[in-house]
Amino acid sequence: MKPEELVARHLEALGSREARAATDSRSAEGATTLRLLIGGSGSLVGPTSFVSQGRKVLLSIRFNHIQYPAEELSFDGDKVYVTDLQPGLRSQLGQFLYQYDRLITEGLLGGVLSTAWPLLDVEAKRPRLKYRGLKKINDRHLLELQYRMRKGGADVNIRLYFEPETFRHLATIYRLTISAFMGRTPQESARQSETRYKLEEWFDDFRTMDGLDLPSHWTIRLTIEGGRGSYMAEWDTVYNQITHNLSIDPQRFVLH
Repeated sequence: MKPEELVARHLEALGSREARAATDSRSAEGATTLRLLIGGSGSLVGPTSFVSQGRKVLLSIRFNHIQYPAEELSFDGDKVYVTDLQPGLRSQLGQFLYQYDRLITEGLLGGVLSTAWPLLDVEAKRPRLKYRGLKKINDRHLLELQYRMRKGGADVNIRLYFEPETFRHLATIYRLTISAFMGRTPQESARQSETRYKLEEWFDDFRTMDGLDLPSHWTIRLTIEGGRGSYMAEWDTVYNQITHNLSIDPQRFVLH
């Protein structure tokens, strides 16, 4: 299969050309459960919203916890914003997406839940795509598409995964390896280790809304290994309301 064929079949599965073209904005409202799996323990639950309009996106999760009040990030079409937990301190997820903000500006974050999803307009994004066949991921056989941005983001390995039977986009997995730093002495260098990042997005519980087949369940999982130890956390979101073509104030995408 050529990448162009996979993209075309994916878009057909998403909805008709008319249904896709009729969508200017999308607002998804629900609740997110945060679970610390490695490097900590515990969980938090809070209301969440994911809003997109064209290339603009906003993800807001409010936990109202003294140590983790909220996870908020946005792209206003020009600049990426990621809020601090405390002045000068971001969450592990926030810091990763702030440092590699091309994942947001490219429209990858949120998959088809976002109107900025790059496969909706491959001609504009002009990514380098490579179909890599059927792969076994988490005990499931999925079609793998390698995605490389036309500009920037070369350090991040990006793979998109699709269900063979339906061509729904079920997952995006980003991998990044940062080499160990050089120490001041050979002994200090020997104590350094590389750091490996793995950011996963998983989508399921698809429902038809305004002629579009959209997921109502979105799970983000971040794993960090090396450096100062291991860390894994999961943001599991269920959306109970998805609305299209609302009038959205542009200032909503500007976080302060």
